Amino acid sequence: MAVSGLFLIGYGSFRFLVEFVRTPDNHLGFIAFDWMTMGQLLTLPMLIAGFILMGLAYSRNRQLKT
Repeated sequence: MAVSGLFLIGYGSFRFLVEFVRTPDNHLGFIAFDWMTMGQLLTLPMLIAGFILMGLAYSRNRQLKT
């Protein structure tokens, strides 16, 4: 779980940052707050899932040690 969570966090963070320099799609433009693109909005659930997986992995590891 930790490896999957780390991948989702790393890939999601990189993609979120790349979307700042990428021109938004002409037919969509900026979606939220006049600065977020569709790619950034679709990346947010990926980041959330990554943090949840990391939390579950480390809490599970702590439980196994006790």
